[in-house]
Amino acid sequence: MSDAFTDKIAIVTGGTSGIGYAVAEELLKRGATVWVIGSRKESVEKAKAAFAAYRNARFAAVDVTVADEVKGMIDACVKKDGRLDYLFNNAGIGMTYPTRHLTLDMWKKAIDLNLWGVVYGVHFALPVMLAQKSGHIVNTSSIAGIIAPPSQAVYCATKYAVTGMTEALRYEFFDEGIRFSTVCPANVATAIFTGTEIPKDAIPASEAAQIILSGVEKKESLIIFPEFVKKTYERFLADPALKERFMLEYARRRNAGWARGVPYLSFPEDLLEMKP
Repeated sequence: MSDAFTDKIAIVTGGTSGIGYAVAEELLKRGATVWVIGSRKESVEKAKAAFAAYRNARFAAVDVTVADEVKGMIDACVKKDGRLDYLFNNAGIGMTYPTRHLTLDMWKKAIDLNLWGVVYGVHFALPVMLAQKSGHIVNTSSIAGIIAPPSQAVYCATKYAVTGMTEALRYEFFDEGIRFSTVCPANVATAIFTGTEIPKDAIPASEAAQIILSGVEKKESLIIFPEFVKKTYERFLADPALKERFMLEYARRRNAGWARGVPYLSFPEDLLEMKP
């Protein structure tokens, strides 16, 4: 196992469940001091019990949609541990829903958490890392931040914004020693699918964490997974006509699913064999 994260100081938002929990756990195993951040005291207490064996675990309940709370999180970390090596802006919510039925409150909720939560993290961590002349910010986007699936307009709006922002920051601060990575997962078996059947193509969160940390260690710009989705993305870049046919048929399947009351959430790999 690599020692790249040994003795490093990391913050993981959304760290009490799903991908964030798995990343926090893997970082702890690798010897990092990890601030495990959740949005609710109840979830933080559960994580504290689960990670009781790790003396290098810290915990805090933080609403990342509130700027002052994010600032307090960064300040507390630096005050106690002296620095911040990694910030994983992972907190977020999914949103796969017919656009015609979205309310403005649903748009606002997704934008506040998926985008502003990341903006606040970057805003308050960047001065710390610039003073250190080192640091790595890892922003969780989605495959829906580089490919636009139907029925995910609000989700794509937030995740494309995160992807573009992170790429721009990567170039701007590269010569000052600050690294930026964008995580673009497809289906991962987490609570994001609460109330619906977990897609068959979803990978375990523990596997996602391994892939993410491998990419972060290599300082990769885009960390896309699972592998078959990464290859699909590359095929779409090379063949826009295939992408168009794929997405139109994908939309038809999703629209039919909404009409039947059975959401179509799986990634339709069979469509990749479509003929012109």
